[in-house]
Order: sequence, then structure tokens, then C-alpha cells
Amino acid sequence: MREHFLSKENFRDFIKELLNGGKVIAPVRFNDRNIIEEINESSIESINLTGFRAVEPFKSYIFKPIERVSSYFENDASPRPGKFVFLGARGCDLEALEVLDRVFLEGQFKDPFYAANRENIIIIGADCTDCGQTCFCTLVNGKPYPLKMFDLNLSPIDDGYLVEVGSDKGQRMVEENIGLFFEPLKPHQNEKAKLRQNVISRLAEVNNKFKLKLTHAEVHKLNLENPVWKTLTKDCVECSACNFICPTCSCFLLIDQKRDAGGERDKIWDACLKTGYTKVAGGANPRGRLFQRLQNRYQCKFDYSFDRLDRYTCVGCGRCINACAGNIDMRKIFVELEKQVPLTAKLV
Repeated sequence: MREHFLSKENFRDFIKELLNGGKVIAPVRFNDRNIIEEINESSIESINLTGFRAVEPFKSYIFKPIERVSSYFENDASPRPGKFVFLGARGCDLEALEVLDRVFLEGQFKDPFYAANRENIIIIGADCTDCGQTCFCTLVNGKPYPLKMFDLNLSPIDDGYLVEVGSDKGQRMVEENIGLFFEPLKPHQNEKAKLRQNVISRLAEVNNKFKLKLTHAEVHKLNLENPVWKTLTKDCVECSACNFICPTCSCFLLIDQKRDAGGERDKIWDACLKTGYTKVAGGANPRGRLFQRLQNRYQCKFDYSFDRLDRYTCVGCGRCINACAGNIDMRKIFVELEKQVPLTAKLV
């Protein structure tokens, strides 16, 4: 893909142009963390593309926590999504977007509401310039910089950004603002490569004690019936924070609600850690114990995901670790599980 150079001054002008076409959602610094907010012209200076991923994912703008999907006694319940620019999406965010796209857009039945939301976004990714203590993208085949799923990607360097074009939509954005972009110099590209390698090295340091000899999928398959799950997951309090903060969790419920003009059917996020998630009409619950539900979540991310999508659906963002009220770290769980695997064990 072709690269361009965008100076810091021209970056501000570029954001102003983006604001003319719709809403811009970007990371800003708050209490030493990145959070995502809607940007306006007066808050452009608050955009922060350094560091690593934001506290929350961009998911809620395209797979909404609650969304009306039909209404009773009304003629029109079609989606009316707004136009958004996701600015500063990190590699893990975009890996997660690929998962959601495959869940909601592949196959015979496509989610028209997700599709409409997805069509109306522009994605401008950004390299991580550091990593957090809970980041582990490289343990699940990811990188601390976007590889795909972006229209443009920004790699911060000292005096601006190297801009990589990732789609026809991104190329049109460059062409429409051609006066803001310049040919990159070789020192710019060398700096980009060095900064990326520095973050990879930093991730290796942070996750050195969590490296496995087997893959996560193999470790899980070899421990399906291991009673150690009961002790490893004893600190789970069923808060479901890991479900709701995860950028790839895609389970939902359909509920009917009465409204003044009649009624409506809403799609709302569901959580596999909740007791009622697998309860059936007769009252039986195949995963009635909390440790079973947490184990199932790991199976979904590292085992079942290969059967469905041929990839992990954990992207190593570490948000679930940060959000967990019980301080559960899935990296530690897999290290302990691997210790339970006999050296002679083989997968059939």
C-alpha cells in the first residue's frame, strides 16, 4: 500500500475536514488513560494517538448495546445510522472488527442493522506507541499496529504521521485533501519501523512469563474436563464486565417492550456469564455453575472460534483483565492450565 506523510499541523486541518462529513470518534487522555469521545473543532487538540488502545472499544457504535429492530403499528423501522469516523483504532480493535464482520455479515443471513452501521463508518487506525501491562496481542497472533481493516492508518513519528492507505475509500480521502499530504522520506520510514519493533519488544517483556509451549487452543482442548477450572475461576463474581468490555463478544437478546404508540422489539447485548444465559424453558441449565460459564467463554474465544472462523476471537487487548472485579487474568489461567497437561498428551 502507498504511504504519505502528514505533518502535525496538517493533521489538525485534516480532522477539520473530516468533521465536515460526520462525527469523529477518537481517543483522548483522561486520568492517564485513553478513552474515546466525540471530537469537535474546539477539542481537536485533545486527540491522543500515543500510547495504546482506549479503555473501551469502538464496538458500541456499530453493534449497539440496545437497538430497535422493529416496531408495532408503525410502518417504518428501518435503520438510520449516522456517519462516523473512527480515528485511532488500534490493531486489536481492527482484529475485533474483522470478527464482528464475519459474525454479522457472513453466511445466508446478514444483520441489516449492523450492515447499515458498518457501511457508514470510516476507519483511521493508529499504531500503538507503547503497551499496557495487560496487553497481549502478540500472544494471540496479533501485532501492536493495524495490518488490515482500515481505510487509512497513522503511524506516529516525531514530526507527524506516516499515513498508509488501506482501501479505495482511504485513497479518495487522500485525493480530496491532497494538499495536506506529502511523499514520505526514508528517515520517516526507518523511524516507523524502529518504533514498531520497540513496542513488539516491550510486549515481549510484559508477557514473557505468559508464553506457552502449546497454542491456547491446544491447552484448552486438553483441559476440557479438568477439575482445576473450579479453583482457577473461583474469583469470578458474575459481573459480566469481561463480556461487555470485550470488542468481539457478539451475543444478544431480542426483547419486546411496550411504548406509548404501541410497542417495539429491541436487540440488546447479552452475557454468557449470566445464570440465565443457557437456561431453557423447562428450567434446566447445562451450565448452571459459574466456573462452567467462564470456561465456556474461554472455549468460545480460543477453541470454538476456530471451528467457526478459523481464528482466535480473543484479540489480546487485555480489556477483560482490566475490567475484572475478581482480578482474573486469562494469561495466568492458561499458564496454569498448561502445567496440567502431561508431556505425552496429544490432540486427536
